[in-house]
Amino acid sequence: MISKWRAMVLLICLPTGLSAASSSSKDPASRPEIQIVEREDLPGGLVRERLRLPAFDPDESVPAIAIHPASGGPFPVAICLHYFQGAKESCEGWCRDLAARGIYALAIDAYLHGERSVAGVFHGDDLASLGQEYSIWVHQTSIARTAQDVSVILDALAKRPDVDVSRVGATGFSMGASTAMVLAWREPRVVVVASMAGAVDFWWDVTKLPPGPEQDRRKASYGPRLRELVASIDPKSHASRIAPKSLFLTNGGRDGYIDIESIRGFVADLEPLYGSNRDRLRFLPCPEAGHEVTETMWKQAQEWIVQGLLRPEQSPGMDRGNR
Repeated sequence: MISKWRAMVLLICLPTGLSAASSSSKDPASRPEIQIVEREDLPGGLVRERLRLPAFDPDESVPAIAIHPASGGPFPVAICLHYFQGAKESCEGWCRDLAARGIYALAIDAYLHGERSVAGVFHGDDLASLGQEYSIWVHQTSIARTAQDVSVILDALAKRPDVDVSRVGATGFSMGASTAMVLAWREPRVVVVASMAGAVDFWWDVTKLPPGPEQDRRKASYGPRLRELVASIDPKSHASRIAPKSLFLTNGGRDGYIDIESIRGFVADLEPLYGSNRDRLRFLPCPEAGHEVTETMWKQAQEWIVQGLLRPEQSPGMDRGNR
């Protein structure tokens, strides 16, 4: 009897990070279908839809905005991901730009954000600076669960005749870019990633300390659950699973939240892994930019996504034999 109780406790206490995904999700066939809440025609032959999509948690739905060409297809997919304490509406302009280029562009509310927010979850004066255990938990849990949601969403989109989920890109700003980096190593259908002002070394990001003894002491001060969570999704720890996907990163030299040196080091570590596919990896530093997406950043990110998803023969980002 004691051993049975221990087994039950172990199951209940499984981390909600990515490593527990297979133990928590239901059969995809039993999940609800995509719900179109609202549909409107846009200029330029585009359609805008407000959607409810199935989530990793079968009892939850993911509010989304999709913008795509009104006819034709099947179209490749671009997932657009917003910043910490933001919402899907902040990505709508990106979706319109990508849809005008022939892409099914989808902006979703991250876990605990937008229409999925819970009153009081963002309490505190400077939650975005992270550093404290609670703010790190909210931030990293949002990333982990949203990445899990995307995999379930792609399963659902695969049933649409106008969508091609063998060609999927992910882009975002700040927390959204960090989520895209998790998808880069975790989700095989995501073949193109454009990270704008995002983190790649999550321990550096959440502690605001570079690797070394001081960061190690800070990590040790956090509880075991938080350490498990960050380790389970950290792109730096899973870098070997990214190459040779098409990866574009751009960060500002005056970013007060994410140290650009963490990006430089990450790219340097990735270069040997890309080998002869080095042209599939690009880092665009913007020395004068802060924690923001400048016009130049988005222009370059947009072109990277379009070339990777629509013109694979010209792009460094697509080789179906090397996924």
